[in-house]
Amino acid sequence: MDKNVNSEFVDESSQMFPLTIILSFLVVFVTIVILWWAKNRHKSFRRGECLLLCGTSNSGKTLLFCRLTMGLAKRTLTSMAINKGSMILETSSTDRPTKKIHVIDIPGNLRIRQRDFNTNKNSAKAIIFVIDSTTIKEESKDVSDYLYDILHEKTFRQQRLPLLILCNKQDINNDNITIQTIRNLLENELTMKRKTRASSVDVHQGKTELINDIGELGKETFEFSDVKDIKVEFVDGSALGTEKKSFADHYDDDDANNEKDIDSGGDETDADSGANLNKVYDWIEKIWIK
Repeated sequence: MDKNVNSEFVDESSQMFPLTIILSFLVVFVTIVILWWAKNRHKSFRRGECLLLCGTSNSGKTLLFCRLTMGLAKRTLTSMAINKGSMILETSSTDRPTKKIHVIDIPGNLRIRQRDFNTNKNSAKAIIFVIDSTTIKEESKDVSDYLYDILHEKTFRQQRLPLLILCNKQDINNDNITIQTIRNLLENELTMKRKTRASSVDVHQGKTELINDIGELGKETFEFSDVKDIKVEFVDGSALGTEKKSFADHYDDDDANNEKDIDSGGDETDADSGANLNKVYDWIEKIWIK
């Protein structure tokens, strides 16, 4: 009888052993999947810590980079490489310390900007998109194409990334093109961009793609006010500040002979004229110092 009991016990043990191994593997597998999901979910919604400067060529973007990081209005050439630096944000409140912000200037050249943008987009805590107010009528399509890519970027929408559209060169804007004019131009271009894209989307993927498109689903026209997953703001200004110097000369990216720096001394007091960066600094302070 003892032999029968022992044999039954051995049989039951031998049956339970592989079951235990299988259950152990399942527990480990499920744990790994949960940890992977939790890690990537957190990562996908996590913002970077850098300020990205984007815009098309000759918009004054690199001049803005020099102003923010060095306090200088420096003659620049069309960027063909990423510029990296840092700015010190001084707050008006005495009980808050100064803040160091890393700034990345993405080249505006059409051939390389998408590559450099994709490389650095995960570093972004906020984006300043620089527009040349003096040429926006001629370049509205290129500008809106670039803006569309930013507004459509999935990670930015998940993060509700702040986006400031700086209507630059207001100091030499002889046509008096206002923020509202620029906004209307871009909305018209983005409306056409959406329609073109909708008509070219493959039927089998179309529903998902269109649901994820920018603006309000089902609305014929695009308006920035309909963008809920990216915080879009417009300001006017000038990367040159209020120096008593020929503004047009220093916006000329084609002349590389004169590389003299203009020291602004940080004096940006002419807030009403738009020829300053006070509104930009206020926006940066609002994002980084809450």
